[in-house]
Amino acid sequence: MDENPKQQHHRDAFQLERVILFTDAVFAIAITLLVIEIKVPELEHRTEQEALIGLAHLIPRFIGFLISFIIIAIYWTAHHRIFRFVRHLDNRLLWLNLWFLFTIVIMPFTTAYQSEYAMLRTPWILYSLNVMCTGLMQTLLQLYLRNPAHHIVEAPEHLHPDLDVARPLTSPVVFLVSIILAFVLPPWMLRMLPALLFPLLAFLLRGRFLRLKDAYQQQYEALA
Repeated sequence: MDENPKQQHHRDAFQLERVILFTDAVFAIAITLLVIEIKVPELEHRTEQEALIGLAHLIPRFIGFLISFIIIAIYWTAHHRIFRFVRHLDNRLLWLNLWFLFTIVIMPFTTAYQSEYAMLRTPWILYSLNVMCTGLMQTLLQLYLRNPAHHIVEAPEHLHPDLDVARPLTSPVVFLVSIILAFVLPPWMLRMLPALLFPLLAFLLRGRFLRLKDAYQQQYEALA
């Protein structure tokens, strides 16, 4: 017997809740694994000087942890922001979300790799590719949600500026630039690039977001 609309709504809400809870758990595990990679230094002699030297050796790991913590936190908030529009699920969306989470769970490894060999180019390039893939998967997720033919997000919410694909494309752009500059800049400068480029791109995209928000509000009021 076919389900009535109320039963279908409860079924969709239950399935969506499962996906969100699973996603939150993966993000939590990834952030936890980041800090696990920072080991307490072993001191040959228990002196203040040895303790300070041991902490100094951990600076690259702390920098790598901070960068990845911020990146993962940004993607978690972005995922929370876009999934609030989801009303229905299908297999393609589930797999897109799983591949997105795949790029998140390998970030502790690429973070540890580039932190351990902070003066080499290859670990940073691998890490940058990881973050680029995360940004591209986020973009694919939002493109899928925005498409009215998929019936995942109800109209007119599929036009909401939070689903605009310009923002998730900033990470691939920033880290693609860092890969290119990795062949000419010293490694310590590469780690400063995200801190410089992300605020700049956020400022440039702010005007676009406000224009889209105004257009969305006008359309939403017209349909109300």
